[in-house]
Parts: sequence; C-alpha cells; structure tokens
Amino acid sequence: MTNCREYGNAPYKVIVVHGGPGVPGYCAGICRELSDEFGILEILQSKNSIKELIEEMLDIIISHDCEKVVLIGHSWGSWLSFIFTSMYPEYVEKLILVGSGLFDSAYYSQFVEAANAKIMPSEQKEDIKASNQYSQNMEYNPYNYCLLPNIPKDMIAFNEEQHKTLMDEIMPMRDSGELLDYSDGIECPVIAVHGKNDPHIIDGIKIPLENRLSNFKMYVLEKCGHEPWNEYYAKDKFFEILKMEL
Repeated sequence: MTNCREYGNAPYKVIVVHGGPGVPGYCAGICRELSDEFGILEILQSKNSIKELIEEMLDIIISHDCEKVVLIGHSWGSWLSFIFTSMYPEYVEKLILVGSGLFDSAYYSQFVEAANAKIMPSEQKEDIKASNQYSQNMEYNPYNYCLLPNIPKDMIAFNEEQHKTLMDEIMPMRDSGELLDYSDGIECPVIAVHGKNDPHIIDGIKIPLENRLSNFKMYVLEKCGHEPWNEYYAKDKFFEILKMEL
C-alpha cells in the first residue's frame, strides 16, 4: 500500500491525517472537496509506532517539496498531527483538529456516556424524511448525525493490530499529560472544528488547549457528530469553515 494519495495539483499545501488508527482512506471525502482549490496529500498511515508515523509524515512532506503546510487531523489523526506540529513546527503553518480525541482523561466517563447514547431527536428524523436530496442510502450512527453514503473505495482496510498497538501507546500519554505537554512546542495557530454531538466531549478539547496554547480557536457545529464532512446537517458548514481557514 502506498502511504500517500495526491489530490489536485502541486504545490501541496494541505495534508489530511486520518483517524482510527488503522483505518486508512476514510478521510478521502475531505480531500476531494478541497482539491478544486488546493493541492492535498492524504497520508495513509502504514507504521505501528508514533515515532515511525511522525517520520513517515516528515518523509512525505519533504519528498513532495512542501514548505509550510496546513495539517488537518481527524480524531486520532488530530493527536498525531498535534505531536508532529510540536516536533517540527517549521513545517506547519496551521493545525486544524477535526473531531479530536480528548486531551484530558478527566472527561473520559462523559465520553463513554455520550458514545452509548443512540437517540436521534424525532424532529430530525422528520427533516430527513422530508428531504429529497440525501434521503437515499443514508444511515444513522450514534457518533454521527445522518451519515451520507460513503464511496466504497475510500476505505482501504481496517488494520486491527495497528489500531491496538497505537492506542496502547497513545492512551498512557494522554492520561499522564504527556500528550498535552506537546503544546509547548506548537508555534502556529490551532483550530478545532467539533460537532456539538460528537461523543468526544467539547470541554475535553477546548479547555485543555485554550489553557496551553496562545493562538487557539474552536468552531462548534450544531447537529453534528464525529464525521462532519460526511454528515447531512454539518457538511456544508464544515467545508465553509475549512476553506475560510485555509
């Protein structure tokens, strides 16, 4: 498997880093939507340690002759991008965290409670039924508000071993505060874009980062879960924000 997919034309200004870990390809929808205006690189994480993944990102940036880039990380990819930005600030113009994981384990119990909630307000169900644009083949997921149809080839494969290995590495870093300490090396603006109904509790990202970063801003998307680029209510606003920040 190649470790990178290219969209649009060089110079490549934007790098998209998928979540999971172990689910390469599912952020392709972000790349396609932005590629009419920007050169995009989609990193397909192929290593089994944070150190190796950081080196992989650096190799991709250097091999594509990138100067300063905007990193867009989703979920786990937000954490990975956060670490990279701290270690190699000279390569990052801006960091955008989409549906980030929590930066403070004190909020974990609230995350579990939210992740187990599977209720969609009845008025939203009626909105969906009344819509002719996206009513076909849509599904509801407790992490999201009305997923739009996926393109099957976007997702390459789920790597269960990679997922477990990397989560076993990152969670103690998060719990000990080591992950948040990477704030000290970040020099660029940091933007968080987060769904109001994402089970990753907003305060678990907002409060730790605004206390540690001098240039931090957060957008909260209404009626939005964990994948705003792929959700009925959130998609248009999400891309409006991204293009404005890029």
